[in-house]
Amino acid sequence: MKRYNLLATIVVFLFCRISAQTVTLDSCLALAMQNNAALQNAQLEIQSAQQVKKQALTKYFPKISAEAASFHALRPLVEFSIDDIGNAHARDLLNVLYAEYGEALGLDKSMSLFHYGTVAGVTAVQPLFAGGQIVNGNRLAQMGVEASQYKAEIVERDLLLQVEESYWLVVSLQEKRKTIQTAKELLDTLYRDVCGAVHAGLTTSNNILKVQLKQNELNSNSLKVENGIRLATMALCQLTGLHYSDTLLLADTLPTIFMEPSQYFRPEERAADNRSEAKLLNLSVEAEKLQKKMTVGKTLPQIALGASYGYGNLFEKNTFNGLLFATLQVPITDWWENSHKIKQQSIALQMAENNRRDLTQKLQLQTRQAWNQLQESHAQLLLANAAVENARENLALSQKNYQAGLVSLSDLLEAQTIYQQSLDQQNDQKIAYLMAVKRYLQYTR
Repeated sequence: MKRYNLLATIVVFLFCRISAQTVTLDSCLALAMQNNAALQNAQLEIQSAQQVKKQALTKYFPKISAEAASFHALRPLVEFSIDDIGNAHARDLLNVLYAEYGEALGLDKSMSLFHYGTVAGVTAVQPLFAGGQIVNGNRLAQMGVEASQYKAEIVERDLLLQVEESYWLVVSLQEKRKTIQTAKELLDTLYRDVCGAVHAGLTTSNNILKVQLKQNELNSNSLKVENGIRLATMALCQLTGLHYSDTLLLADTLPTIFMEPSQYFRPEERAADNRSEAKLLNLSVEAEKLQKKMTVGKTLPQIALGASYGYGNLFEKNTFNGLLFATLQVPITDWWENSHKIKQQSIALQMAENNRRDLTQKLQLQTRQAWNQLQESHAQLLLANAAVENARENLALSQKNYQAGLVSLSDLLEAQTIYQQSLDQQNDQKIAYLMAVKRYLQYTR
């Protein structure tokens, strides 16, 4: 029977391992890059900016348009007769001439125009000079593409950091689960020993109650850890696009060896200048400069060449004709308004430069703060490692002394609690230092 039970246990374990989905940190990062909605929108922003750039490029080419119109009036739009002449002498003279020669020549006494007609044509206009608005507009469009790319880099950087934080949070909680399980096993052994001692009359039943209270505390902590694992795993799935499952397994474990903080140090001034945020600030200043140039361009004359070719049928005669033309547009009344716009753009440019200087300093402070946190986290990790060693030695000594009757059960339970807490703190400090390294590298690479 024991053999069958063992075989059934192995089969169930293997089935669970096969049916469970195992993921690594690298696979989670790759899935986040592929499925995350925020990063997808950032990529779409790049495509949108590229389309704006292509739109601006069309301003270099001629504008071609086609027009057509046709009409048929109930009455001719223009009607004129000899009787409509206001000069009586001229009117009488023309009536005499028309009476003698008009019918013979086939002339009408009255005439009408624009009773019906059709016109159609094609026009092309090529701008020669637009005050630099076309050139600067294309430069602004290119800056828009670069800005969207930097924004996508920031979104990607923050996303990957979030994925790593979520991943290691789940790993940390799983380590706490193992710590609680080990503590439960120790308490179960201790419970059996205490029960045996009570039955033998060597101790009181109060000690059983103490062990049971500690077991209840561990069960409560175990429930909190399981709920935490579930929520952290759901958050990880949301970031990566994974389908949440209770059988999801994380393959990576916490590293046991960590590099010294000095291995990662970078001067904050150089690190801040290389960040995407700093490049965005530089682009904002350059964009304001171009905006000012475009405003100045609106005050300058605009020159264009054009050609037109069309068809007309207005006088019951089909005609085709073409023409070349040039236009010169000089803003006069708009100059006053644009002069104020130029001053406004100068103010906006100064504000952009102030923001760049201020935010660059803040980026440097942020990098320095991340370095300080990295150093502090490493120091806390060293203290946590030493605390675990001391707690382990204290627990081993307390177990020996308890078995020898030199310490009470309360002292032994307290030693177990201290050891469990030191392990939890060590795991937390490992995660804290690992994420401090990742965050500092994100700011300095």
